[in-house]
Amino acid sequence: GGGINTYCAGCREKHIDDLRTTAYADYLRAVAAAAHAGSEDELRGAKRDAADAKARIAVYGRGRVVRALARFEETGAILSHGHSGTAFVSMVGTMRPSGDVVSDCEMTLLLLGPAHHEGPR
Repeated sequence: GGGINTYCAGCREKHIDDLRTTAYADYLRAVAAAAHAGSEDELRGAKRDAADAKARIAVYGRGRVVRALARFEETGAILSHGHSGTAFVSMVGTMRPSGDVVSDCEMTLLLLGPAHHEGPR
């Protein structure tokens, strides 16, 4: 009856949440791998993994994350460039659970390091 349908709907939503979270984490892992690639093969692999994760984000990601990812890509998706770094931090912020707010300053320090951090030290 209705109880089974409600349960299955909850299972489906949990499964989609898991797919979404995995896609976000895989994309962030690929960006980090690209930023630290030591060879062309490593860079190529990181780009392949990023493309795979982006496709899954396009399907399962929240609208605000897809829009933020598009803005990051539009800047060139190179973390060492100012606008890209800002877009990246913003994108990661949109991936966080609603209501669990971390300041852009803290996110920049965490994700890009002190060289990009403009707040008090």
